[in-house]
Amino acid sequence: MIFRKKKKPTKKLPTPTIDTIIIIGNGFDRWQGLNTSYADFQTYYHEHLNEILKKLHIRKRKYISSDGTVKECSDVELIYGDPFDPGELDNEFWNNFESSLANIDTERINLFFGKERRNLKDMRRSIRNAKRILTEAFCGWIATISITEEDAGYCFGDNCVFINFNYTDTLQKRFGVNEMREIHIHGEATDKKSIVFGHNRHPQEPEPMLAKIGGRFFGLHLVDKILYETDKHCQNNIQILCCFLAMNGVMCEEIKNIYVLGQSMSPVDIEYFDFLMRSSKVPSVDNAEEKANVLETGDELYELTQRMQFVIDEIGYHNTASESAKDAMERRLQREQCVRNERYRKEFLKMLGKPTKKELDSVKVAPRTEDAKWHISYFGDMDKKWKEIVMKELGCSNYELYPSIDDCISKWKK
Repeated sequence: MIFRKKKKPTKKLPTPTIDTIIIIGNGFDRWQGLNTSYADFQTYYHEHLNEILKKLHIRKRKYISSDGTVKECSDVELIYGDPFDPGELDNEFWNNFESSLANIDTERINLFFGKERRNLKDMRRSIRNAKRILTEAFCGWIATISITEEDAGYCFGDNCVFINFNYTDTLQKRFGVNEMREIHIHGEATDKKSIVFGHNRHPQEPEPMLAKIGGRFFGLHLVDKILYETDKHCQNNIQILCCFLAMNGVMCEEIKNIYVLGQSMSPVDIEYFDFLMRSSKVPSVDNAEEKANVLETGDELYELTQRMQFVIDEIGYHNTASESAKDAMERRLQREQCVRNERYRKEFLKMLGKPTKKELDSVKVAPRTEDAKWHISYFGDMDKKWKEIVMKELGCSNYELYPSIDDCISKWKK
């Protein structure tokens, strides 16, 4: 249950119960006429690449193409493309930009750079530069998105809070949403340091033993590290989301409706939807069963060898690791996440003030008797089929799909 601190008596009207969560995705901004597709980012990247390289003091790399001509490329094309024949990254990379950041061909990169110390130093520099270039390009592109202030013709109720996956302030400028009721789960355009983008396939910290071994294992460690750095770290963001919901007095038992507007519900964001789904359903698993899901830890040497094998298989050769290796890595991730969760909890309680037992006991919420209903907009038949698959995988049957955002939020039309 998400904690809601008891408020002191006041003469003001009582705050309405928050029973609706509205999730905003990129399709929402595009519905409002903004150029926020990955195709737009691709165009921006190519138009501003030379300017970005100059700003970051990074030189392009020269190489001889298959036809014998001398060409140039940036570290982005080298790391995320074919290092032996780099060229412009294809549309598939840009159309699936965030998930593409996890698709590094470690074996070919290791072969290209080599295993000597000077080679590995060059490899580390190139990987770091690739990340710097993409970060500068992405943040620069986000900053160019201009939103005019106008009335969109809808008025959301005071019973709503908003989880915004976009970086823009569209809700405030066109829908009059109070900024205190909105969380930008991946940061805001006005705060470059807050912007988060990436995949969700490598949340565990890099394995330091690989770096100590050296050689090609050090090269593997470098890729392991960049995959960790370009992961969204969804579980950390979920902890921040919980703090936001608590500060707005949201109780998971009181959530009746969840709206998904223009959000693709893609694999890179599925952890958020899984969390919200479980939080808004009638509990079906008791504490004993949940505790049984905690994986038992083996001895230290066994754990280390299994984790290293996981990195070698999954990252080095893009093969499926054994179940024992997966379990060892999952155990490590659980330990790491527990430490981070505790840090978030302490920071939140420090900010809020630790509640007394009397305050906690005063919060009375009736147990949930039915699942929250999901209202989801889709764009085209393929998007509709995908969202049906996602809802089935998440175990939710209480939902309705709408062919447009207008249809989905018609109840709030002025």
